[in-house]
Amino acid sequence: MSKTWATFTNLCIAATLLRIILLLYGEWQDANLTVKYTDIDYMVFTDAARHVTRGESPYERATYRYTPLLAILLTPNIHWFFSFGKCIFAMTDIIVGYIIHQILVLRGMPSEKALWLDSLWLLNPMVANISTRGNAESLLAAMVLGTLYLILIRRFYPACALFGLAVHFKIYPVIYAVPLLFLLDKRYGDPVDFPRMMWSYQQTRLYVLQRYLSDGGGARFEINEPPTSSSPSSPSSSDEEYTPLRDRAVNQIRGILRECMLFFTPSRILFGAVSAGVFFALTWFMYQIYGDEFLQHTYLYHVTRKDHRHNFSVWFYQMYLAFDAPVAGKLMGLLAFVPQLALVAATGIVFAKDIFFACFIQTFLFVTFNKVCTSQYFMWYICLLPLILPSTTIRFRWKGLTLIAAWAAGQGIWLNYAYHLEFLGENTFFSIWIASIVFFIINCWIAVELILNHRFEYVYGNTGRIRWVFGMGEPGFVKSDIANRSGNVRIY
Repeated sequence: MSKTWATFTNLCIAATLLRIILLLYGEWQDANLTVKYTDIDYMVFTDAARHVTRGESPYERATYRYTPLLAILLTPNIHWFFSFGKCIFAMTDIIVGYIIHQILVLRGMPSEKALWLDSLWLLNPMVANISTRGNAESLLAAMVLGTLYLILIRRFYPACALFGLAVHFKIYPVIYAVPLLFLLDKRYGDPVDFPRMMWSYQQTRLYVLQRYLSDGGGARFEINEPPTSSSPSSPSSSDEEYTPLRDRAVNQIRGILRECMLFFTPSRILFGAVSAGVFFALTWFMYQIYGDEFLQHTYLYHVTRKDHRHNFSVWFYQMYLAFDAPVAGKLMGLLAFVPQLALVAATGIVFAKDIFFACFIQTFLFVTFNKVCTSQYFMWYICLLPLILPSTTIRFRWKGLTLIAAWAAGQGIWLNYAYHLEFLGENTFFSIWIASIVFFIINCWIAVELILNHRFEYVYGNTGRIRWVFGMGEPGFVKSDIANRSGNVRIY
């Protein structure tokens, strides 16, 4: 890119113009063509907002399965103009691009080089199309990336509050609690002044560790940390043969309790307490207004959801066949969570200290194994993709290009059979299911390749500073300048 025009500001201008063009084209298509540009979900949002303006429940609109906050946010659709929400979603796309750029620069990438990665989101036609059609996924992307950015620069309490809001807005970001909690280790340190209660807890915790749970001075193993040498006082294998079974059991229990006490640091407890507090406060407030229907439609529905409509999920055909069998259908819906949550939890723990890759691979696997999967779900991990590409050893030519082509081809095969079902009235349910299996296998292959070819990068160094892993920083700026722009962020 030429340095005369290759700036982040110009990239944002180009991304904004792209969305304006799509918004105007959408208005024309809605007015002149049979097939509408506006997503059906946007019509649901708008109808729910109309109920709110009348003092009614947004759940009066059938199929509204979201927090009332979204309907309240879109009430200007009724009072001002119909496409207000689309403009909000498109503008949020730009905010997401800004956060991506800031994270890349904070991790040492020169701004001009970061533009190529920013473009994967800002100039992505799929992202722009989904937002301008009226899908609200960009709002959630901003909350998730905003949480990671605030954690990165040690804005601890705002990060906790934003994470609680994200989980209230849509429940799936709760999966990020796993890597976030493991990230808050000794490298992260204690970024805030604790309340007096937490200082009392910390003193009690240290006393219990030293008085009752001491391991004799031996080092301990941490997730993503190399194991240190064993303690001189630790018993050898020959000693263990003569150790009574009762004593060995007590030592095992003591070791487990010690690891638990070491894990529950004040930072981790505060993160859980503050983010959960925000989530439950918002949930309680909405429950006081809308009652049980709020809990049922916003959260509980998604646990036992049975969606018989065709979608990318490998589970859809079984749910379609078992739709009229209430017990079998619900059981299948619950069983679908088992491999999904197991993989999400495992990857979240293993890659926790490389938080951006942990969140990306968690989301990718969550969407791949989800019992419902549509195109807008892809935005959940596309917003994280620019943050992990610099750490992959996959070359674009030819393996990278092959993975992209396979991903696109898998969707193309599926969409072909879906077109025959929706527009030509042909019974292609079985063919769609086979296409879903093919797409599922492609996604599993991509996930394996990304994991095997990922270069693990700690976010923080041993001194707690943000590691420059993507370059030597922005030319013309010294490290202290970037630190000053980010408050008390420490970078090396």
